[in-house]
Amino acid sequence: MSTTSHALMGLAAATLAIGTTFGTTGAVHADGPTDPAVVRTIEAQPWVDLKLGDRGYRVAAVRCFLTQWRFFNGCAPGAPGGDEFTASFAEAVKSYQSARHLDADGVISALTWEKIKDDFGVLELNDRRAHQIKGAQYTLKILLPRPSLAVDGKYGPDTDKAVRKFQESKGIGVDGDFGPYTFKAAYGA
Repeated sequence: MSTTSHALMGLAAATLAIGTTFGTTGAVHADGPTDPAVVRTIEAQPWVDLKLGDRGYRVAAVRCFLTQWRFFNGCAPGAPGGDEFTASFAEAVKSYQSARHLDADGVISALTWEKIKDDFGVLELNDRRAHQIKGAQYTLKILLPRPSLAVDGKYGPDTDKAVRKFQESKGIGVDGDFGPYTFKAAYGA
């Protein structure tokens, strides 16, 4: 095998690894056809700044996302302390921000949220990114009256159904994939 072939195989493997770690590769293909007015409304929602001492489902979800991406070890939504923005989590946020060439201030503000949304990519049926799925499941459990949704890191029929219900409630094209419009509708103000 030539040196060029080895280099191309290495590049392909690296691209696949990045896609597996940070989300989908290529074009985002989620959030079914959505009315442009709905898209404008969702995109106009401001992001909610998160900082040391904050609590809530957004903090719990981002803890899971950063755990998935190996910046933090603490995805435990619903557990005591699992939704707290602690000093150790602030350090993980700073590491993430630094790796994404953002101002590493430990505050999750609009620019950091946009990078998180980009890295999140699209979750879909049978996806294997367990920590990301847990963050999304916990979010849906809080935002929807569906207390029976398990926060188990498995994107099966129940999670698909919950995503569809959430998308329908927001006017997003219903496809069961947790994509960028669904993400912004869930985590924006």
